[in-house]
Amino acid sequence: MYSADQIFRGLFNPSLATREFKKQINIRLPHDFGVQGSYYTGNIGDRALGELFKKQLQQEGYRTKLFGMRVRDSNAPNRVLGGGGVLHDWYSMDQLERRLGYVSGGENGYIVGVGVPGFRSPDAKKLIANTLPDLELITVRDKRSKQNIKSICDVDVTVTACPAFLYEDPSVETKEKTGINFRPWFDEGEKSEKVLKEYFEYNDLTKASKSYIENARNICQKVDDPIFIPFHYKDEEFAKKYLDIPTLDYKFSVQKTLQRVSRVNRMVTMRYHSLIFAAICNKPILALGYAPKVTELTKQMKIPVYKPHKPISIQFSQVSNLDSIRSSAQENFNRLFEMTN
Repeated sequence: MYSADQIFRGLFNPSLATREFKKQINIRLPHDFGVQGSYYTGNIGDRALGELFKKQLQQEGYRTKLFGMRVRDSNAPNRVLGGGGVLHDWYSMDQLERRLGYVSGGENGYIVGVGVPGFRSPDAKKLIANTLPDLELITVRDKRSKQNIKSICDVDVTVTACPAFLYEDPSVETKEKTGINFRPWFDEGEKSEKVLKEYFEYNDLTKASKSYIENARNICQKVDDPIFIPFHYKDEEFAKKYLDIPTLDYKFSVQKTLQRVSRVNRMVTMRYHSLIFAAICNKPILALGYAPKVTELTKQMKIPVYKPHKPISIQFSQVSNLDSIRSSAQENFNRLFEMTN
């Protein structure tokens, strides 16, 4: 049933009512697997994960539906928390409660290929300790994520790799250009100073922001034929505000973005999935590790990484172990299907 508030908002915004109606239908229609993640926020990397999970499950014959991070329930006996850095309480307990409430609310619950930035509050740690032991499967995308779980509860956790590595290079015609992806820098309105210090490891926010923008401009001046490839609409806004280089229009399309990366001959990457897309397309990479998750990823790839607000050596590195990483990414689904077949 709709709440009075939902009905009121729908009367004055028909498109909102239509979206809400479709969401409620999706939740209630019979389906074998429900997969929850941040698939509708405009982030290309998260969207890539959602599309991949749906494809993999449907290929096995399962009726599958994707749900955004606000969905708390669905008519699915099998529930998956699928990919992304989703297990944390850095911004609020509400997000963590919704995610764990969803994945544990069906007959079978699976956490697959996720990142675990960590947990700050005693309530979050208690929720993790009470929920995870009852799930059928937990795979995480790096060793740091496993350590963050194991420090709280003794459950079976398998380290794999991000499922997005299973995408293929579209192999479009390459042009002599340097692809650039920077994400916007943080501001005090976006994340608290405490989170920036404890998780993102930045002490002086104003100084770090100034140094980052200077580094971004310096890189764009020194590389050959730079072209900006946005992975979020905010990336495009940042590039047009601070960088004097050609900037592609943001498109909420995984395949379009992957083609754009395939078309350049090397990549400067900052976002987590811009780094993955560059590796998939076999591009030499200059990786900027704005967060611990990116540093963990470069460890898997065995390439150098630079803090975006520290001195940067403009040298590009090739990923040599992509086949091994892709096998590890496939392990997410091998284990899932072993549990369900």
